Amino acid sequence: MGLFDFALRPGQRFNKEELRVLDKNFNSVSAYTKRKFRFERKDIANDINGSHYGVDNHRVTYIHIDTELPDSDPNQWLQFDCLKLFVKTEGDHYALKDYFEYHYGGEHKHLNIKVPAMNKFPTFALKVGWGGNGFITEFQKDIDGGLTKKCIEDIEKNSIKFLKKL
Repeated sequence: MGLFDFALRPGQRFNKEELRVLDKNFNSVSAYTKRKFRFERKDIANDINGSHYGVDNHRVTYIHIDTELPDSDPNQWLQFDCLKLFVKTEGDHYALKDYFEYHYGGEHKHLNIKVPAMNKFPTFALKVGWGGNGFITEFQKDIDGGLTKKCIEDIEKNSIKFLKKL
């Protein structure tokens, strides 16, 4: 993968609008956390990763530094990934549900992440965070191909909940 992703996997990389929405929510995180962070950088993967959780994905990583901790403290760094998941079929959707909603049982059930209902395939979804603190939401598009207002609001609402749990 890599060089020909744009031709062989159209739409599977984060587009400018999706990145703008993520940047709005994740470039400045201190307002929603108990710690004070400085944005360090955003790393956008060059390639699409295949078959992670049963679906292809593209990764953007946000990295922040806690300004109140010394450089030697290993907890100084906050790093989290945002994945654009390509859900080709209902089977892919089931694989996501199987991995994120049913992976943990018993006393660890709180580590599961709810996968939203998806009715049209292929589709794309955003995954942020990890088990116990994360979310998945479908990228819903309007008639012009942009993100719907509801989708942007859902990303913002879920991002705030994610950040407040850090």
